[in-house]
Amino acid sequence: MPQPSPDDHARLCDLTQGEHMLLWAFRAHAFGAGGCDLIRRQFSDALGPLGIEALTALSVFVRELGLVGKRRITLAAPGSYRLTRDEQSVLAVFAAAQEEDYPRLEAHLSWLLADAPRGPFPAAACLVAQALAFGGFVLRAPEAPAARVQPLEQADGGNVVAFARRAG
Repeated sequence: MPQPSPDDHARLCDLTQGEHMLLWAFRAHAFGAGGCDLIRRQFSDALGPLGIEALTALSVFVRELGLVGKRRITLAAPGSYRLTRDEQSVLAVFAAAQEEDYPRLEAHLSWLLADAPRGPFPAAACLVAQALAFGGFVLRAPEAPAARVQPLEQADGGNVVAFARRAG
């Protein structure tokens, strides 16, 4: 009998509304569709004037993660109901920022970047997380451990894509 993958329990339907909004927007930005009118409208409707500011900060976070991160981040394809371990780690960054748990924020950022966090990451994470909190959207701290590094050759080929954008 096949062993379940460590991600088998992680589904979009298990997320709160705020976590869901955040993840869909993160995926959209990572796959180059950050200007999607539906996402912009969702953030504006849910967060009022802070919505566009939060999306702008999220855009900076995603762009910089792709440019300076030293490891590949595995994301499920936009529209997928599956959550990867890396996506769970991304949500954990923003949950730590919302809880103002800065040591945990730094630890999760260090994992995602494979380097010491710097520049815009903590500030962008805090802006997005606090905007969601002002809108009444709670981000929960994860119960699962941080993601493990998985070589690209072994990545699940289904609907999972390794995200890494480099300046050219």
